[in-house]
Amino acid sequence: MANKGKPVGPTFPPQASLDHWLDPGEDGRNLEVEDFLSMRFSNLSALFHRKVTRRYLLTHGIGLPEWRTMTILVHHAPITTRALRGISEMDKGQMSRALAVLSERGLISRESDETHMLREKINITAAGHALYRRIMPDARRSQATMLLSLTAAERKALHSALSKLKAVVEDLEESEWPDERNESTARRKTARAA
Repeated sequence: MANKGKPVGPTFPPQASLDHWLDPGEDGRNLEVEDFLSMRFSNLSALFHRKVTRRYLLTHGIGLPEWRTMTILVHHAPITTRALRGISEMDKGQMSRALAVLSERGLISRESDETHMLREKINITAAGHALYRRIMPDARRSQATMLLSLTAAERKALHSALSKLKAVVEDLEESEWPDERNESTARRKTARAA
């Protein structure tokens, strides 16, 4: 019984194809959804969180959004909420919930910005720093285990590829993409007119 406990038949989600990556076609015609970089990154990120990051965060009673927020604050505080969101790439709702949890636990402080009524300055407290220092050894050990599963050449290639993809995405002009707010406003206006 070599397959004990393992599903038999096709895997879900389907596995990406190296052949599709080697010849995606200029218009992407050879790519299936499971080949998309965004899908691969999203699936790997979720798997990492579930199998790696979550283990050491649960031990310390903190969630991923709160941890991400704390790691930024350790290096950039005091910082405005807007700048924090920009660095973290988190959406407003997720950032707001993370800040509420951290504030409630006394891990961060929030002060009104004297120069702007609606702006807050966020800082990490001594308790926040202490929790960060307790989590980091576990976090480093887990991440090192993942990195060391790759050869030095694979780590170098992955680092290079990720850096290149990040630069390509950052260079995309947002004006080239449809603005969701304008699209939804146009749909509402069209619906009202009908």
